[in-house]
Amino acid sequence: MRGMLLLMLACDAGGPALDDTAVLDDTDVLVDTGAPPWTSLSLVPGWTSTEPGYGTGAGWGDIDGDGDPDLIIAYGNDMHRGPLAVYLNQDGVLEESASWTSAEDHYYGHLAVGDVNGDGAVDVAVSRFLGDGRFGDPGGVEVFLNNGGALEDRPAWEAPELFYSFSCALGDVDLDGDLDLAVAVGEAYFGEPDLSRVYLNDGTGDFGASAWTTETPRHAFDVAWADFDDDGWLDLAVANGGSGHTLYLNEGGRLAETPAWIAEGEPEDFEGNTLDWGDVDGDGWLDLVVSDNDQLGGDGTVGLYCGPDLERCWSSADEPAMQSAVSLEDVDGDGTLDLVAGAWWGSVRVYLNRDGLSATPDHIAEPRTVIEAFAWADVDGSHDRVVTLSGDRLVAVPGRARVLSVTGGVAGDGWITGPGAIEAEVLAPAPRDLAVSNWDPNVGNQLFSRE
Repeated sequence: MRGMLLLMLACDAGGPALDDTAVLDDTDVLVDTGAPPWTSLSLVPGWTSTEPGYGTGAGWGDIDGDGDPDLIIAYGNDMHRGPLAVYLNQDGVLEESASWTSAEDHYYGHLAVGDVNGDGAVDVAVSRFLGDGRFGDPGGVEVFLNNGGALEDRPAWEAPELFYSFSCALGDVDLDGDLDLAVAVGEAYFGEPDLSRVYLNDGTGDFGASAWTTETPRHAFDVAWADFDDDGWLDLAVANGGSGHTLYLNEGGRLAETPAWIAEGEPEDFEGNTLDWGDVDGDGWLDLVVSDNDQLGGDGTVGLYCGPDLERCWSSADEPAMQSAVSLEDVDGDGTLDLVAGAWWGSVRVYLNRDGLSATPDHIAEPRTVIEAFAWADVDGSHDRVVTLSGDRLVAVPGRARVLSVTGGVAGDGWITGPGAIEAEVLAPAPRDLAVSNWDPNVGNQLFSRE
């Protein structure tokens, strides 16, 4: 493994006590084994948004700078134009109706949250799945900057090209200390395969023209940054439909032109919707989980690909479904990553990791909805403990916990990166609540809390 990282207790805001210092490997999850077990995830939502809309993208970020994570939802999908919306968190209580919405409505897809201009406030990148003419009109990707504790009403940057994009991800591909933008490109209902893209950040939140594209057009629906080969650089995983999922390795700050890995299988079995990463089997190598929908012919399962070779090592054995959101999270607090999965017209399902993931769900939430995306946060801050994390160039945040501040780099979805020494204040991993964006406008977005 790449070196070690140091976490030091900076202050205690409640919850079980930790030792004053703890040295961790950078893929470990920090768990206080002497404390009572973490509380389980509620199987019934305790919060639901009130306004109608086709919720699609979901993410958490302290938009107003008050220390509480706020919920960001992107509306639209392929059904009806909607806004980017922010549900503010006031002392652990989410408002039921969004107090901020973008000036224009679009067919928005998934989103990514991070500080793209280095001012210490979190910004939002969001994919536009379709243009305003719906399926006959490509969308693109937009970036909304945070100005003084509120997102600007209109995007500060839009991609100069138009394309169909369902998802995007922020990550520092060149380790220069600012977040770059990867975009999954493709629309499989009527559109031809296309090239997914990476845009380089100039440090101000201006991403210019695309600096890298995939070598072959595909229908891509999700992307994620992670260091799969453990060489200290972020690689890019892509979930594809009609062809195998792919991994592009980072070669010293630039992605390779051809994929180092393509998932094995018949092309028609793949209908990738969402992916996530984490060390499920505890061998020190990152694993990749991908959901394959079955609406257009995919096999309707969730698959785990174990590192370092990313061979398929687990598949869901319950009924095939229109699989959608997937997330790796330590739900039961035993120090191993469990799988949480959702589906269109399905339920939140939890597969516990007990010497391997369960083949069928251990827990199924109610009610059934059209699940789009998952996002995790300790909403009421009841387990917040601030610790200091230090490392060099690339550091994995244990438990993918919330990063409060960074010196010498930038934070993006479980990673802290920069050109040299990095120090950050982060929240120690703790029980987190689960937000679910919901495509069903008659239900609303939901929050499942820790009981």
